[in-house]
Amino acid sequence: MDQKEMKDQFKVLQTLDIHNEDCCVEEVGEMIQRLVRVFQLIERDQIKIFGVTSTQCYCLLELLKVERLTMNEISHKMNLDTSTMTRVIDKLVRDQMITRERQEGDRRIVVLELTEKGRDVALQLNQSIRKYYKNIIQNLPEGQVENVLNAVFLLLNAFDKANPNCC
Repeated sequence: MDQKEMKDQFKVLQTLDIHNEDCCVEEVGEMIQRLVRVFQLIERDQIKIFGVTSTQCYCLLELLKVERLTMNEISHKMNLDTSTMTRVIDKLVRDQMITRERQEGDRRIVVLELTEKGRDVALQLNQSIRKYYKNIIQNLPEGQVENVLNAVFLLLNAFDKANPNCC
């Protein structure tokens, strides 16, 4: 979206009747759809170049944060059921980015860790994504980062309330 389109969108938003219960449905929907498309571009430009999917990327990044997670812990963090997570992890094990071991005391518990290759890829992904977000922040109007963070927080809370079974 160029500057003119953004100004036009802002003018439309200023004219909305926010007290009408149907207010903003299309506008919020369109903006969220655009945001989803932007994140798809992040996947294409910042994640897939490392040879992983976005789900694999976020698994690697979660493991980078804490070094070891059980399958249940990572499934919960990723908000994916265990069978889906198993398929994701299978590919990361196959590609030698993660090791998977059963815990000795309780063989039902599977512990995941990054390999050296996985750590290298996770560090590169983390750096690439951080650089991308830093660029986004630098393109926000001066003094507006806190307002954007607050708005995103409010939006995430609204999503949580609208879909209590998610995330």
